[in-house]
Amino acid sequence: MNNSLWNNIYTALACDIMDGMGYRDQALSYDLRPARDDNWFAGPAVTLDAHESDEKSDDPYGKIFEAYDLVSAGDVIVVATNGELKSGLWGELLSTAAAARGVQAMVTDGLVRDIRLMNDMGFSCFSRGYSPLDSAGRILPTAVQVPITCGGVTIQPGDFILADYEGVISIPAAIKDEVLVKAQEKLAGENTVRDVLASGRSPREVFDEYGIL
Repeated sequence: MNNSLWNNIYTALACDIMDGMGYRDQALSYDLRPARDDNWFAGPAVTLDAHESDEKSDDPYGKIFEAYDLVSAGDVIVVATNGELKSGLWGELLSTAAAARGVQAMVTDGLVRDIRLMNDMGFSCFSRGYSPLDSAGRILPTAVQVPITCGGVTIQPGDFILADYEGVISIPAAIKDEVLVKAQEKLAGENTVRDVLASGRSPREVFDEYGIL
């Protein structure tokens, strides 16, 4: 998949397009923040569902290994933690393994660990924060490639994830191509409007003429 087609598309622009299509709640919670200011990525979601659990498991990382076997280059790992905010389910070693498969980004509504090492290797991450605590005995991944709710948004496997400094959005797979085309068209219009505004014309006049602001 050629994710580079999205290089100039930013999350606010894509949200505007989805608003107009009736998809008004596709932005994950505002408190999922990037580990680095320059984090930007786009790609189809590989989903992982996890739940708080203090029970001893014979295979606490089994579902993570299943997810690894499913990923392809350009995918985005999306982990729902369903409210667990103590431990880091994802870290540097999993990032290293994912990068070897061409995966360079993950999103979680929980915590991660080893964040400085992840940043050093250029692995992109959005999360609610960081923790030194291991996930074993605290949170257990229970399913892979199933519908999840992450950051308040329902995400299906294969839905398209777009992330930049303003946040993370999920674009349903069925409308991804239409969103891209419309976003590219609006981007061209915004570039024109920017030039007109910079020339000194009033925002009212410009909006009345172009319908963009």
